Amino acid sequence: MVYDAPMSRGVAPLLMMALAVSCASGGHGKTELAAVPPPNAPGPLQTAGPRCQGATCSCRTIDDFGRPAGDGSRNEGDVAPGMKRFEFRTGRGFDPMRVTIDGKGTLVKDTSQVEPTCGYVELGPGRHAVRLRIEAKDAAQGIHPRLLVNEYGRGQNDWYSTFAFGCGSVGPCIKDDMKDWFDKARAVDRGVFDKCGSTRVEGIRWSVEHSPEQTLEDLTLDFVLHVYKFEPRFVHGTPTCKGISGGKGAEEETMQGGAQVE
Repeated sequence: MVYDAPMSRGVAPLLMMALAVSCASGGHGKTELAAVPPPNAPGPLQTAGPRCQGATCSCRTIDDFGRPAGDGSRNEGDVAPGMKRFEFRTGRGFDPMRVTIDGKGTLVKDTSQVEPTCGYVELGPGRHAVRLRIEAKDAAQGIHPRLLVNEYGRGQNDWYSTFAFGCGSVGPCIKDDMKDWFDKARAVDRGVFDKCGSTRVEGIRWSVEHSPEQTLEDLTLDFVLHVYKFEPRFVHGTPTCKGISGGKGAEEETMQGGAQVE
């Protein structure tokens, strides 16, 4: 079964038409994600930045709250003109996990150690499909999926919490947990998880293949990162990210972005 999250108000008329056709035919309603195919990126991750050697990267140091810890956590070196640096960080554990980013390859969880695996990539403005696939090492124990996506803002030398996914805190992830997380994720205003960043999340959907019981044995999570051209103007955690320093323009661009095709 697949669960879809609506993507933006800009496609509401098309969405309603799609739903009408779906209901008439008994099929499943589509969202804007239908216009962004699943990621096609064979091969290892195309990494960027000083923490990476080839497809292998060392995770930057963060504290218990996910904030940068030490100067080394903010040392990103040069970012290619017109591009933005993103961090993809898996959860801890030994379950096989793959994160595929359209056009950038696949980040593979290092299952030889319990610690998270990280990948750093550069993405340009536009929409980028991402797929997380995880399978339980032990089906009886289920899965404990985690994925964090963070955006680096070179102007503020800070990191923004673009997307955070986690299921199963005190035990394995179950279907009810996923439904609860899904409802909360699609309730995020305009899909902007970090109001001070410059990226929104669209078209979240999830599915399972071999999980007949409540406990999930596998999971596929799809979503789209919609990266905007403007650079973040405020540090992470600023109470309001609007203002005469350029934040208002950024907010307006974000508000209108759902109706644009890039």
